[in-house]
Amino acid sequence: MIEIRNTNESYGIIAQSLHWLVAALVLVQLGLGLYAASLPVSLARLQWLSHHKSLGLAILALVLLRLAWRSLNPPPSLPGSMPRWQRSAATALHWMLYLLLLLVPLAGWMHASAAGLSVNWFGLFQVPDLISKQPELSDLLKTLHKGCVALLAMLLLGHVGAALRHALVLRDGIAHRMLPWKPRRM
Repeated sequence: MIEIRNTNESYGIIAQSLHWLVAALVLVQLGLGLYAASLPVSLARLQWLSHHKSLGLAILALVLLRLAWRSLNPPPSLPGSMPRWQRSAATALHWMLYLLLLLVPLAGWMHASAAGLSVNWFGLFQVPDLISKQPELSDLLKTLHKGCVALLAMLLLGHVGAALRHALVLRDGIAHRMLPWKPRRM
C-alpha cells in the first residue's frame, strides 16, 4: 500500500516524489549549466542559459515545497542502532543540501539580476529582478553561484555514496526508506 505521509519506517509517496524529481532535475541542471557555459558567446548560449535559469527557478520552487511538506510531515527517525556521530553527520548533510539547493538558484538569480540579464520563466512570464543592475556585484554572485554548485556536487556525491553504502554494504534498510517499492527479502 502506498502511504501519502511519512511513517516511522519510510518516507511517504509525496516526500519520495519530491526527492526523486529534485534529484533528476538537479542532474539535468548540472549538465545544462556545464554545457551552456562551454558554448561561445552566441544566441544559442543565451537560449541554453535561459533554459538553465528557468529550470533553476523550478528547482527552487520544488525545494521550497519539499521543505514545507517536511515541516508538516517529519521524516522517519534514523535508527538508534546507528552511531550518534553518523546520525549527526546525516542530519547535517541533509540540511546542508537543503541550504545549497536554495542558495544555488538564489545566487544564480541574483547574478542574472545584477548582470542585467532578466529571467523569463520558460517563456511564460518575466520573473522580477532580485536586485538592481550592478556589474561588479554580478561577478561576485557568479563566483558564489559556481562555488555553491561545486560544493553541492561534492555533497551530492557523499549523499549518494552513503545511500549506496547503506543499500549494498550495510543492508540496513535506511536507503530503502526513500524508495516507493519494498525490496524483496533474501
